Amino acid sequence: MATSGSQWFLWTATILLIAVVSQGQLTTDFYESTCPQAATIVKQKVDEIVDADKGMAAGLMRLHFHDCFVRGCDGSVLLNSTNTTLAEKEALINNGSLRGFEHIDDIKMELECACPGVVSCADILAMVARDATVKLGGLSWPVFLGRIDGAASVADEVNSSLPFRTYNFSQLVATFAKVGLDTKDMIVLSGGHSIGQLHCGAFFERLWDFEGQNITDPSMDPEFAESLKAQCPRDNPLLFKGADSTNATFDAVYYSDLLTQKGLMDSDVALMSDPLGVEYALKAVQDPYSFLFEFGMAMIKMGNIPASDPYGWRKNCAVIEPRNY
Repeated sequence: MATSGSQWFLWTATILLIAVVSQGQLTTDFYESTCPQAATIVKQKVDEIVDADKGMAAGLMRLHFHDCFVRGCDGSVLLNSTNTTLAEKEALINNGSLRGFEHIDDIKMELECACPGVVSCADILAMVARDATVKLGGLSWPVFLGRIDGAASVADEVNSSLPFRTYNFSQLVATFAKVGLDTKDMIVLSGGHSIGQLHCGAFFERLWDFEGQNITDPSMDPEFAESLKAQCPRDNPLLFKGADSTNATFDAVYYSDLLTQKGLMDSDVALMSDPLGVEYALKAVQDPYSFLFEFGMAMIKMGNIPASDPYGWRKNCAVIEPRNY
């Protein structure tokens, strides 16, 4: 646990961040008069979903990430393609990778029954990400609400907005900077890979064909590599592997794995190529509470990325049916 002094510092930082976010017109009590039961409805549904499938927690969290990095936090990742436009969910980096859309639809339906035309799809994603993280052991954080849904979703915008699994440290920093997040935010939010599973294909090259040489990445722990090969044979990259050694618990083991050469994707291992990444990983392992807390702080900051083209509140998160605002 963090010391009392560091706890005081962290909570002071929270208060300051709350003030900044509030100035951005998002508030924790946005639905207090229009849908006071919204947070309770969302939490109950998320608990049910994750109880049935712990792996879905990571999927629900990722939806919020992938939404905010493209067009801001506007629920655009949830929209279906139209006759004229391929939507974000169909982009190469998302298609077959993102999941949980049906659960967001179910949650939206319950909210519409309780409070018709009130809670935005973008706000649902923010609440769901927090509740899914907490369900697997993460610390809670205040979710600021009042986002307005967007009316466009364009697949071509995804590749230039989201970080790729092959990115190095500099590329990761640059991608996060585009949406107003700094280097520490990037390192902390990478800890979201603490939960869930990956296709073996996400790290196939490191395991089987490093730099096209038909070898394993020599930086990978040899014993770990042999274990991985048993789980991810060369001829079946579509099998799944836990994101870290405790992939059903949200914790700082992700950073411990990186420090012991047991990372999976290039973008994970890239954190250890820079002194700032190593420094933070050591801190997270020594004080896991600080990581859990700072993850929540970074999620607040990410959740405040403004929508580039806000339009209205969608009654159906998958289609354009906004109401006026």
